[in-house]
Amino acid sequence: MGAAMATTKGVKTTRNSNKPARPWGGPAGLKALAERICPHKTDGVLRNALVPPGDRRLKPDEARACVIDRVAALVSKTCDWGRPVTDWHVGDHRFLVLEFWPARNVCLYVQIWTEPEDPVLVEVCSGAWNPTARPHIGPRQRSALRKLGYVVGGRARNYQKYWTLSPLSDTRALAAELVTVLVDVLGYRGTRALETVFCAEARTEEGRVFPGLAINDVKRMLGLGACRVVKAEPIGPVTPGLKKRLTHVDQPFPFVVEMRAQTGKTPATYDAMRLVTVLPGGRGVSPGELEMMVRECPFGRIFRDDEGDLLLIQDLLVAGTTVRWFLMTLHIWKTTRERAVEMLRLTVAPAAPVGRRTAGGSGEDGDPDGIDVDEDGDERDDEGDDASRERHQSRSARTVVH
Repeated sequence: MGAAMATTKGVKTTRNSNKPARPWGGPAGLKALAERICPHKTDGVLRNALVPPGDRRLKPDEARACVIDRVAALVSKTCDWGRPVTDWHVGDHRFLVLEFWPARNVCLYVQIWTEPEDPVLVEVCSGAWNPTARPHIGPRQRSALRKLGYVVGGRARNYQKYWTLSPLSDTRALAAELVTVLVDVLGYRGTRALETVFCAEARTEEGRVFPGLAINDVKRMLGLGACRVVKAEPIGPVTPGLKKRLTHVDQPFPFVVEMRAQTGKTPATYDAMRLVTVLPGGRGVSPGELEMMVRECPFGRIFRDDEGDLLLIQDLLVAGTTVRWFLMTLHIWKTTRERAVEMLRLTVAPAAPVGRRTAGGSGEDGDPDGIDVDEDGDERDDEGDDASRERHQSRSARTVVH
């Protein structure tokens, strides 16, 4: 949890008489207060005055009585996550800061960070993140925090500990400890406003999610990713059913998208897809060199097909994805292919005669780096069992036009 979430004095408030009466209309009023200060989602942080400043300095018991119900309502609201998916999603998180300003530019605070099904992280300012508070966190305060079980940790070097809530009614006990820290350790006595900083956000972003991908959707997203879809015939015998599931791309380099695991019929939607491309100039790679490429190439797998070409393949699950995910995956696919071509160039280059180019010229159909290779497939006779197993891969994978 980062450090002092509160860096400004927040909202101006009016003074009151510090009476410990409940001005919020009992439980219903406290619930309304908590919903206003701690909404289900926020856009950034919300700052509010929880208790206005009073005219006189309260005794410790009076200060606790003045704020405990309101703090308990906020802590309960912050830590109540409800049911997964219905009420929260993976990546959701909240933090609540309770702060007061005993002097100009001096903020003292206690805060909690909570995520679904995890213990609550409680932190008390140490002065490491906000140096102006250091004179107020002396030996007495540090000793009191250690007795309560707090230790220095985290990026902000605050005093912190974890609090397990089971059942949720324990939020009252957690709130009582927060108030104890505010009153007995940090010295809150009601002459300054008790303010809140609250945030409820997620590490995920909302978007339109595909339960399964249709082929037309794939073609449109390929266009968004600067890929040119073309009509082409696959190489080798392919069944009509498989042919319908293929999408051919010729720019920025030739590859094929094969949709797999059909789940819907009208239109046909799929839960998975396979990306396949031929690596140019791969027929001159020895089994040992191929093994090295397989080991070093990230995010994809490489094998030699029945014709002697090297194929780069990436298998992906696409159910539950978004357009943003598809475009990011397409970028990774392009980067992986560039990496594989570079590895191939470095592997084959020492054996290439100087000054010769392949018959394919400088396009993707030949060798883009001018490497001399035998397009007839000059295979070595000492290929082992690994190469033999690679050749037993389905021929339907070799559908790239080149």
